[in-house]
Amino acid sequence: MKRIITLTVFLFCLTTLFAQSAEKELEFYKNEINTADRKQLSALEWDLNSWLEQNYTLPSAADAMLYKAKVEYLNKQYTPAYLTLLKYTYEFPTKKLPKDFVNQVVTEFSTKQQAGLLQALAPKNLPQATEDRLNMFFTAANKLNLKGANEHLLKDYSMFFTRFPGYENRDKIELLLGDSYRNGGQYLAALSKYDKVWKIYPSSKYKAASLRMKGDIYASELGDYEKAKGYYNQVLNDFPNSVEIPTVYKHLAVLEADKKNYEMAIDKAQKAYEGYLKDGQKLEAFNALMFKAELQEKNLKNYTSAVETLKVAADLMPAQEQYYVEAKQKEAQIQARRLRDNYAERDAWEEIAVRFPNTENGVKALYRAAEITERFGDITKAKEKYYKVIINRPESETAVKAQRRMTALEKAAAKAQKKVQQAKPNLPEKFTKQSAE
Repeated sequence: MKRIITLTVFLFCLTTLFAQSAEKELEFYKNEINTADRKQLSALEWDLNSWLEQNYTLPSAADAMLYKAKVEYLNKQYTPAYLTLLKYTYEFPTKKLPKDFVNQVVTEFSTKQQAGLLQALAPKNLPQATEDRLNMFFTAANKLNLKGANEHLLKDYSMFFTRFPGYENRDKIELLLGDSYRNGGQYLAALSKYDKVWKIYPSSKYKAASLRMKGDIYASELGDYEKAKGYYNQVLNDFPNSVEIPTVYKHLAVLEADKKNYEMAIDKAQKAYEGYLKDGQKLEAFNALMFKAELQEKNLKNYTSAVETLKVAADLMPAQEQYYVEAKQKEAQIQARRLRDNYAERDAWEEIAVRFPNTENGVKALYRAAEITERFGDITKAKEKYYKVIINRPESETAVKAQRRMTALEKAAAKAQKKVQQAKPNLPEKFTKQSAE
């Protein structure tokens, strides 16, 4: 018993000594950051990464991760710096990110990317277990698909497998690692990871996904139509109830379209739409319909069918302005350019205006409807529409254009009235007097 107590005390003291040593080492790295030149920064990044691998259980690991992000930023490795900050939010969800530093990093990316990057740094509903949170981190990082992210993420995957060798959802991490390889252009490595999910984890729920992703690589990156189709059909045959089925149909539609099998492609797009709709994935269902409409219009020249498909797509997203307007604008264009039906074109623009009367899309659509009405010769109704544009969004450029048209129409009406007056015959004075008598 005495020996056990002595050993316990010894191990406790040894652990304390190791922790103190780690803290000293981290303090050294912290002091080095501000004085290091570009050549030293790479070595310092390696040191901090190594420190984290060995000491991730220490409370100071959070500080170490921020130091690492700063070193990457100073070394102008902006994608690694951002990904380190992203990992920080999942590894240490109770700690706050330094806003000024976050803004410094994010502003190094394009304006188009910045909003999405900031949003990703504020994840919601995080699970308790660190390994589950890191699972979500890898998913989020892959979705961002940042240039140059793959090499950095591979280190994080390696650390994850070391830290959590018995993780129950290891097959999901393998799948995500395959995605990272694919994003980095390492397609054969990605195929190997997808194969691993299929062969090493017999009870994995991601078997259908791994097969579908192999099909995606053969279809998109390797250009092997037959192999891609084979994997897609294997999913359809072996996993008919999988959530992957609509996506398989969508990708088969693209594959058949590339081979100029347009009727078959339209059939697959329709099945993708029905599958996504059944699963409640309305945006994916909308995208499937938009692809179907494009095939109907551009490849089969079936403009009437394309219009009907676009109407269904718009009705699928009645409150989502971006998507509703996209479908309706395309419908209006086909009515005008292909079917030469300006009345139907005007109806499509008016439907946008009625649904979104006060937005920029809405007033632009109403202005277009007013132009068509004016061209039809119904000046009174055209003026009513121009006036609504001005009332609904008075500060917009479209309202300025509408005011110009109103002014032009009023001037044209006054000019026409003046011509009518000038065209009246001038009667001799004696006839005028006689009429008065």
